[in-house]
Amino acid sequence: MQCSHGFLTVVMAAVGVLVAGETAAQGRVMGEVTDPWGNGLLGAKVVAEPQGDVVGGPQETETDENGEFLFVGLARGVWDFTVTLDGYQGIRQGSQVSQLNQNRLIEVELPVLPTGGLFRERTDFEADGGTPRFRFEDDGEFEFEDTDGAGEGTYGIVEQSAILVVREYDGPDDKFGLTTPVVVEFGDAMFTSMTYNGVELSQQ
Repeated sequence: MQCSHGFLTVVMAAVGVLVAGETAAQGRVMGEVTDPWGNGLLGAKVVAEPQGDVVGGPQETETDENGEFLFVGLARGVWDFTVTLDGYQGIRQGSQVSQLNQNRLIEVELPVLPTGGLFRERTDFEADGGTPRFRFEDDGEFEFEDTDGAGEGTYGIVEQSAILVVREYDGPDDKFGLTTPVVVEFGDAMFTSMTYNGVELSQQ
């Protein structure tokens, strides 16, 4: 039995479509960018770059208000995802991209980069009666307790002031905002005391 030329062309074209579809399958990748306290980070830049012989060029997006991002149309293979945001240490991590909706969530936690000076060693300040109290670490993090609750975050010293970014607080939710730094003043250049909400705390 002979096949017509037209029938052979159709069969070959169909095989070609199947092969092309198999080799060019594209992936959908979702991710989340947070700070060390689990808060979603808005506006982080995320760049996806193909590795090895993976088809395609770099793609770029930004995180939304929940710290989430999405890439659609990534070819199969290994991709590097680089995440950067001002004030944070950038992170790069690789991930295997497969078929649509079959990829693991890309979870990235960005370490905070302290701005300004830091104490050379752990330094504690405490008011008469024990509250409020602050503990500053030499890695740019601090913990504190006031009359409403306790919290932690990052700090930087500029001249005789400390700029505090409160990242986690177990008191009233609206007392601190992530984007509104708290500024405390030191009593002298030797940092023997500081003032918080009008209360003087002595170095311990």
